[in-house]
Amino acid sequence: MRYVVALAEQTFEVDVEPRPDGGYLVRGPQGRVSVVATLGGASGPLDLLVDGQLVTVLPAEGELRFRGERYAASAESWHLRGAARGSAEPAALGRAISASMPGRIVRVLCAPGTRVSNNMPLIVIEAMKMQNELCAKSEAVVLAVHVEVGQTVERGALLIEFE
Repeated sequence: MRYVVALAEQTFEVDVEPRPDGGYLVRGPQGRVSVVATLGGASGPLDLLVDGQLVTVLPAEGELRFRGERYAASAESWHLRGAARGSAEPAALGRAISASMPGRIVRVLCAPGTRVSNNMPLIVIEAMKMQNELCAKSEAVVLAVHVEVGQTVERGALLIEFE
């Protein structure tokens, strides 16, 4: 299962697969692979052994502790994240497209004045060596395009506005 993880000032995606021994195989940025074992903590702190290093996670506080340091941390299922966004998005926000993840703009497939239809690809953004198409959510006319090919954007950056 894919998760979006925020740790300190960074946000990245990880893929988590259960292992036969009860642990997990975690694939992170740049193809890094880690083996994670749960050491207990069903309620309250969760102790993990990540590649032999003890990491304590305090989900209720949104905190992770490693080598005596404290870091702000959160994790969200990619699937649930998309469902929550779709159901909670007000209609007014449908008048724009924002970056759902940090990445680099690979293609811009529209220009101001372009009439777009539902599910029409508008922007291709590359994140973690994967290209993701961002599509129109309804019929509209492009008012402004705020990015160009090669530009790096942060999560939430305004990409396209509609009339």
